[in-house]
Amino acid sequence: MSAQPATTDLLRDLALEIYIRLASRVYSQPDKPEQARPNPKVLAQMSFKLAQAFQLVDHEVNPIAIAAAAAKAKAVSFTAADMAGIDLDSLTKPR
Repeated sequence: MSAQPATTDLLRDLALEIYIRLASRVYSQPDKPEQARPNPKVLAQMSFKLAQAFQLVDHEVNPIAIAAAAAKAKAVSFTAADMAGIDLDSLTKPR
């Protein structure tokens, strides 16, 4: 059995965690004839919807997420095109 590659999809990771918890609650209870169990596909869809809703609200009310977004917006981005006009040799010469 091979190890699964690490994912960087935070929405999928959160949805997976929600799905596992929902499925364990729904399917581990003793059979109750009066209570129908949802299809696993429906639970998976609901898990993604819940994860997406959580992430949207998290960015609105979580002070740490708000501060991180503000810092990212203020960050200066440099590319190779920004450095094209600079003579790098002049930076190493003594003044």
